[in-house]
Amino acid sequence: MAKVFLVGCVRELMEEKNTVLQSGGYEVTLATTLESACQAAKQQVFDLAILEFSVPEKDRNQLARAIKSAHPNTKIIMLYFARPGHTEFADVLLETSVRPEELLRSVNYILTKSLED
Repeated sequence: MAKVFLVGCVRELMEEKNTVLQSGGYEVTLATTLESACQAAKQQVFDLAILEFSVPEKDRNQLARAIKSAHPNTKIIMLYFARPGHTEFADVLLETSVRPEELLRSVNYILTKSLED
């Protein structure tokens, strides 16, 4: 079972995504603060991290850099609300308005593709 790390500051925004990802067979770990996200990223290896737009851009980039430094094979999806800023650590960019089913398709594709590489 692939491990997905879902990070955002607004739990309500993450619940629907969490439910859809779990129904897709993924083990999901949630983090709602930068501190808890950094701690989880150090303690666990995730196949994929999804960073919500609700995380301030500076913090999101810091977390993405920490994840990629510790675990270079972890894929990262950054969700954005408006024009994305610094995204050098993102493997995929998606608008935050992406429907949960589309997010699940993107996650399936990214993780399947990374297994083939």
